[in-house]
Amino acid sequence: MPRHPEKTGRRRSHLRCGAVLRVAPILCAAFLTITATLPLQAQTIATTLHDASSGLTNTSVLSAIQLPAGQILATTQEGFFFFDGRQFLPLGPAQGLPPGAPGAAAALTSRGDLILVYADMIYVAHDLATAGSPDRLHFVRVDTGDLLSHDSYRKIEPWRDGLVITEHDHLLFVHPDGTGERIDRLATILSLKEDFLRDVSALHADGDTLWIGTGDGHLCALGKQPPHCPSLPPLAAPRRMEAIVQDHHGTLYARTLHEFVTVPPAPTPATVEKIPHAEGQYENYQHFLTMSWSPAGKLVTQTDDGQLAVLAGGEWKIRSLDGEQSTSPLSTLLFDRQGALWIGRMGFGLARTRGFAVFETFGRRNGLAGDVIWQVIRQPGGPLWITTDTGISALDTHSDTVLRTIPHAAFFIAADHHGCIWHDGPDGVSRHDLLTDWQRDYPIKRINQILPGLADDLWLLSDQGAWLADTARRDQPPAQVPGLSGSYSTGFIDAAGTLWLLEGRHLLARHRDGSQAVVLRTWPLPTFVPYLIKARNDHQLWIAGHGGLYRLTHAGDRVTSLKFYGPTETGNNTLYNLLIDRRNRVWTGSSHGLSVFDGQRWTTITEADGLASNDLDQDSLLEDADGSLWIGTSRGLSHLVQPDDALRDMPLQPVITAMTLGEHPYHGEKVRYSRAPLHVTFGTLDYRDAPRIHFRYRLEGADDGWNETGDGSVRYPSMPPGTHRFLLMAYDPGRNQHSAIISARVEMAYPWWERWPVLLLATLFFLLAGYMVWRIRVGLLIKQRRKLQEIVHRQTEEIRSAHQALIRQARLDSLTGLLNRGAIQTHLQACLAEQSAEVPLAAGLVDVDHFKQINDGWGHLAGDEVLTEIGRILRRELRPEEAAGRYGGEEFLVVLTGQEPAGDRMRTLCRFLNWPLSPDRPSGQHVTVSAGVAEARPGETWQSLIGRADKALYRAKAEGRDRVIEAP
Repeated sequence: MPRHPEKTGRRRSHLRCGAVLRVAPILCAAFLTITATLPLQAQTIATTLHDASSGLTNTSVLSAIQLPAGQILATTQEGFFFFDGRQFLPLGPAQGLPPGAPGAAAALTSRGDLILVYADMIYVAHDLATAGSPDRLHFVRVDTGDLLSHDSYRKIEPWRDGLVITEHDHLLFVHPDGTGERIDRLATILSLKEDFLRDVSALHADGDTLWIGTGDGHLCALGKQPPHCPSLPPLAAPRRMEAIVQDHHGTLYARTLHEFVTVPPAPTPATVEKIPHAEGQYENYQHFLTMSWSPAGKLVTQTDDGQLAVLAGGEWKIRSLDGEQSTSPLSTLLFDRQGALWIGRMGFGLARTRGFAVFETFGRRNGLAGDVIWQVIRQPGGPLWITTDTGISALDTHSDTVLRTIPHAAFFIAADHHGCIWHDGPDGVSRHDLLTDWQRDYPIKRINQILPGLADDLWLLSDQGAWLADTARRDQPPAQVPGLSGSYSTGFIDAAGTLWLLEGRHLLARHRDGSQAVVLRTWPLPTFVPYLIKARNDHQLWIAGHGGLYRLTHAGDRVTSLKFYGPTETGNNTLYNLLIDRRNRVWTGSSHGLSVFDGQRWTTITEADGLASNDLDQDSLLEDADGSLWIGTSRGLSHLVQPDDALRDMPLQPVITAMTLGEHPYHGEKVRYSRAPLHVTFGTLDYRDAPRIHFRYRLEGADDGWNETGDGSVRYPSMPPGTHRFLLMAYDPGRNQHSAIISARVEMAYPWWERWPVLLLATLFFLLAGYMVWRIRVGLLIKQRRKLQEIVHRQTEEIRSAHQALIRQARLDSLTGLLNRGAIQTHLQACLAEQSAEVPLAAGLVDVDHFKQINDGWGHLAGDEVLTEIGRILRRELRPEEAAGRYGGEEFLVVLTGQEPAGDRMRTLCRFLNWPLSPDRPSGQHVTVSAGVAEARPGETWQSLIGRADKALYRAKAEGRDRVIEAP
């Protein structure tokens, strides 16, 4: 969230404290003495709780294991449930199990068998690999005779080919006997005295060796002759061993209610230490105590108050779970194959941690001043300083201790090299000496950033200008910088000492010599409003804000390139955080979590990955010296301990969890035709990314293309007959990651009317009916044939005549009856193509003299009469081998062939075209024409021929009209 909503257009949901304690140095020293070295409560682990709303109808979870396909199998006081990626589903009578019977534990044997142990029953399933989903398993009850009493809190351990089970005063061993499973006393199989295996409280298998822990505090190894029990130091009461684990070096670890026992390989002696914060909560629940190794080699066990103790590098750290605080005991600890820790919470359900060992979370419940984290800085050689809405906390990250809390609400904070911190407040900027508790206040208000320089300089950027402080001089207050009197929202100092500033939407550069320049006044995106600026190197800046992110490359004060990353890449339209880490990765934060750019692709990190909140606070990212990241959110401070682990992709594992046809389960078998709806449910076994995952699906024969959904189910009104596949693919838009396509077979019989015998009979029937209809119609057609032939012949002749008329009409000029321009040109081209040396060919252009005067003086109808008469005369006087056409307006083209000279022949024709206008028009005006004629040359084109005739016509008009000119 932004610090100043009036600048970003977004309302702040958290207000600064109205009354901020301002104390004199003496009072401040007293306060800091009181608040110094406050122990930090256990760090918080983010979890997702699965309870009744997730299908876990009984929330008293006793144990959990992960099946080979990836599903989580939980044991409860009312039976067994498995998690399919979407919800928990019960195992019961459909799988051959008793309904609602109290469960005790479940285990997978080395043969791949799944054994479910109830309070007084044992069931085995053998076909895990072929079943696909646990709901398709079939369990068989093991005949226990009178060996198994009623006990809901048994310890079990897979060993050799079977399973070891604790009984009240002995151990039982379930193992295959060739025809099924049988149960025997373990003492009988190992040829041991029964007394040796009394009161066994913990089990651990190491190859062929079985370690047992007893109620009186002994550890012994079975499977070898004779049993071996290493010497242990004295244990505090109660000495009952409740859990045993082993590392890859062979060191054995065990725990009692209060103590932790380490048994290295001989001859190193065993040691005992107190487990921190393990007092009396589990006195009545010792059977729940367990230990589990994380993928990173950390040992996790329970402590009081519903917390965890984590042993790493010989040091214990306490972790608490988020959500509702409760003293309910933790009953099981399971790390899945993705590294997430599943925790049974009695009465609450099964919780899955988010980002275990990748993220740590701190907040008010952990000892910080508040949950709304505004800025985080690292004091040189010292603790983290964290500003919140209700105070400033100093956190020693090595000991998880809050060293002190200053009750000043603040947004901005910085540390100098002289042991002082600087922070803002409602009355200005305060400077604290952390050693002497000396304090000085400066009335500089509307601060937007406190920016340390490269040496002893410290910049204060505000809405009223920029101030510069010399941190080595306590007697000298910050001075306003000449020439920097604008409103500066943020700044950054690069390695060359250049101060880059954002003034409104302008980007400014102030160099070490005091010179400054406006580097950029406008942005390519008109609506972009810059908020933050960071530099990757001396020539590259990154600017984040409302609208997206820009990468700016510059040469001094000149911008050489700008590249824009919009909401599609960054995950949100408005970015409040920006960080370039030492590996040149770009981190941006918004109200939708973190987005990371490694130079090739963007990756999104959200609450699903362990982030305290998706709502990040403005400019609250810090990279620590060890490469980890501190992230301020509106619900606490997140510590990204392992950024690489958070960015690492995990294979997406979509699963089709169930299909139903109508109201009946469907498993891909061929079914009779029906119109019942097909309902398919699916999910993913990639539990970390499940909240972000979408699905693409397609049913062959029903869908033309891929469909998309964020839900885990789809319903088809009916299933198409035939054999088809339901195809499913998962994809994570936050990581641009796709899974492989999985499929399920669906097969439905065709309806009886679509089966081949029915179709064959129907085909024969329609063929016979068609033949009879054909015979009847043939007779009618024969009778009609002759009549139709007569009609067709008559109509054909009519059409032919009409066609010829249309051809003539298309070729003739409607006014003169001569060929139109296109037709006479075509005729001339044909004559030129067929021209021979024996038969001369000529073209003449004839133009009516003074035709405009006729139109103007006598009217257009008189002009039309002249053209009509010319057409009539030419049609009458032309020889059969000659042709004429209207070339345009009052101009005519005449094509002449024959032995008579072309000029003489044209003069003869022109004499016929000289006549007086109608006698009833007493002007005495005559119609005369001018003509130009040209004889065709060998190989000449029609354009050239007409061009020469046109020039001759022009000469005839120029020489007085009423004459014929021959072209040279």
